[in-house]
Amino acid sequence: MTTGDVGYRYLLRALADSGHSDVIYEMNNQSDKPGYGYQLKMGATSLTEKWDAGVGSFGSQNHFMLGQINEWFFHDLAGIQSDPKGPGFQKIIIKPAEPGDLEWVKATYNSVRGPIAVEWRREKDRFLLNVTVPPNTIATIYLPAKSPEEVTESGVPLAKVSDVKFAGLKDLAVALEIGGGNYKFAVFPAPKGETGP
Repeated sequence: MTTGDVGYRYLLRALADSGHSDVIYEMNNQSDKPGYGYQLKMGATSLTEKWDAGVGSFGSQNHFMLGQINEWFFHDLAGIQSDPKGPGFQKIIIKPAEPGDLEWVKATYNSVRGPIAVEWRREKDRFLLNVTVPPNTIATIYLPAKSPEEVTESGVPLAKVSDVKFAGLKDLAVALEIGGGNYKFAVFPAPKGETGP
């Protein structure tokens, strides 16, 4: 990585926005330097100032520089995004990425409207997504399915769930519109080993 501290965030955004979260995952899921995995390998328990994770004269051992990966965790891995059509999380997008061999993600974001929680998991031939949406908001959920017939909510086929609206097929995913509440979606079969929607 030669982007430097300032450019690193833009590298992550460019890759994620173009559907390459798998590259970000591969870059950061290794223990060679430079990288977060190397910092863990060297015993760091917080972000170090430099990729080499050195001690002594090598800088701070509790430094948020290069911490932009946190944005990717929430915005892309968990998929929690504010919809520009409803600023301030009045409208929400849940569009998780599922790169590489990552098997699960769990995140909560305390928005101004209330907590937004996402937990997804790959389980054999299924993709499971639990979502909590704050009251008085609308969320568009993207699921890795080819048709709404592959999706259930709390074990019930979508055609029989009145509070989930099919919003179309977009970006190789089924888009659903939901209001505030707790939802448990399952996709059969889940496309394994591919970057998410």
